[in-house]
Amino acid sequence: MPTILCYTRLGQGIYPDSNYPGHVGHLCDLEHALHLAISEDGTAFHPLRNNTGILFAACTFCEGDPKGTTQTLIDPWLTRNAAGTFLLCMLRRNENAPDPLSVGSIMLFSSKDLVRYEEIGLLKVAQEAIRHPRCTYRAETGDYEVYWETEQGQAFCGYSKDLSEISNTQPCQVRQASAETYGIDKCVPGNTICISDEEARIVRMYLDEIRNTSVDPVSCTLEAGALPSQLPKAVCRYSDGSTHEKPVAWDLTGIDLSKPGVYEVPGRIKAKRWPFPIPLNFGSYAANDINDPNMASGMSDPCVTMYQSKYYLSSSGNQNIVLRCADTPEGVFSAEPVVIYRVPLQPGQHMNGTWAAELHVIDEIPYLFTTICPNGDWTHVKSVILRCTGSNLMEPSAWEAPRYCIKTNGELLTEGGISLDMTHFRDHGTDYVMWSDRKIRYGTDPLVIEPADIYIATIDPATPWQLTSNPVCVLRPVLGWDRCETEVEEGPYLLRRGDDLFVTVSGSSTGMADLYAVGLLRAKSGSNLLNPASWDWWPYPLLTKESVPGEFGPGHNNFVKDPETGDDLMVYHAVLHDANGKTLHRRPAMRRVHWAASGLPYLEMTPERDLNPQFENIVMQLTIRAKEE
Repeated sequence: MPTILCYTRLGQGIYPDSNYPGHVGHLCDLEHALHLAISEDGTAFHPLRNNTGILFAACTFCEGDPKGTTQTLIDPWLTRNAAGTFLLCMLRRNENAPDPLSVGSIMLFSSKDLVRYEEIGLLKVAQEAIRHPRCTYRAETGDYEVYWETEQGQAFCGYSKDLSEISNTQPCQVRQASAETYGIDKCVPGNTICISDEEARIVRMYLDEIRNTSVDPVSCTLEAGALPSQLPKAVCRYSDGSTHEKPVAWDLTGIDLSKPGVYEVPGRIKAKRWPFPIPLNFGSYAANDINDPNMASGMSDPCVTMYQSKYYLSSSGNQNIVLRCADTPEGVFSAEPVVIYRVPLQPGQHMNGTWAAELHVIDEIPYLFTTICPNGDWTHVKSVILRCTGSNLMEPSAWEAPRYCIKTNGELLTEGGISLDMTHFRDHGTDYVMWSDRKIRYGTDPLVIEPADIYIATIDPATPWQLTSNPVCVLRPVLGWDRCETEVEEGPYLLRRGDDLFVTVSGSSTGMADLYAVGLLRAKSGSNLLNPASWDWWPYPLLTKESVPGEFGPGHNNFVKDPETGDDLMVYHAVLHDANGKTLHRRPAMRRVHWAASGLPYLEMTPERDLNPQFENIVMQLTIRAKEE
């Protein structure tokens, strides 16, 4: 019978990378959160979500504290509730210290599927700090038995009808906590629980790694005289129940498509592979002349956009806005860079912050969404938009000067703070922009820098730099994973599939770039997108430094269609480490987006997961029938 293990992981809450001098990476290990592993036999357990957390505590806010206090979760205990679904007990911590708001309390969650969790609240059981909470529903009495220990090792039991309060508290015998690590690195176990085959299927569909498991047999019947282009693709099947069609290089040597008969045709499945990092062409420029000087020869925030059958690459820069142009999405990285706009530096300035440039085409007019920082201080960076008025995007004279993005009243988006990473999309005839907005209290020592939130507003497509609605905050960094070292949500970008609107958002530390991660907002097309309730924030990150070996801090991505296959491609940056583990700079990358059986985009589809090498070579049974007269 399938079995689930709940656990947390050992850790000090500090990211152990010495390559970021001056930074203290508190709560950067993501270890004090709910982790799950699954086993088919109750013995050999396989960690889910790459051994990272799937449930994180929400931060708490106190009056006068705009940042909030990051919370963590430890001591998990999973059981069934009265309804037969799942009840989770954990202890909430204030970072890695006792939480004064929850001393003596058990944090309770319910779940229907072990994927999404609903917070029930705190159950107060004692006045002092506790550990090892456990709870069991007793069907025979219709109540819950609740167990806990004090820090001194004394054990108590109490009872509750609805988990709102405890009664009949009494000392009881200490119940030994498991010390078994189940073969999982740094495992701090809670308990195991048996689940049904259907529950296991759902858990694996959402939380397990997705790999190619088979390829369907290929057979085809064609009329004599058919063209090679009419030969079928291969249907690849994956561990979660999803499929993906891939083109095949069929070897037609010795086969006459005009002659009726039955043939066996060998073929090789074509699966695109992009190296990480993708090599960059800097042309005659020094890298720092056209790139963020902190990136050396790498690239931060790459964005590939298709316009009039050409592909354009933009990114973050120092003072120069650069485009590269090619016939294919991958070709833009080796294309010659062209500075299409140079923001002048004032005396004494070292940067002007042309960050995260995105090319968007609105009613056939190209626009570049980026930022500038007139005084050279990142705490004053502001969103701007450049409009192209010429026919050649690679001609600098075709671009107008940047316009500041403004609200309906003509004021800057954020007078007291920064705005950046603006993107654009259209839904049901309405044009929207989304961006990251961060309030900063100038004049204080030190500066009070609030969290970076995601905002949305409507625009007139003829003047996209001016909002036509009030800005609405749809996302704040409140979970443990998007508050590592820095409380940040940024880099929104839309990915559409059917009636689903997916917006990937990059969160967590920007200074300690290893810790960058990608989360997911989801809404329905045609809904009121200015209503925060229309947006669902997925509770755990879809892409982290644990997702793909050798790729640290993945994020700030965009999406573009593959012109050959029609697949969605994710363009992003990640961080390399050298052979000694030293953090290097951000580098560009590209990967196919796989659409999982869950309906979610799977952003971790490496070449090895995408196509098992043993299935690469296939044989098709081809029947050529006589052409009907």
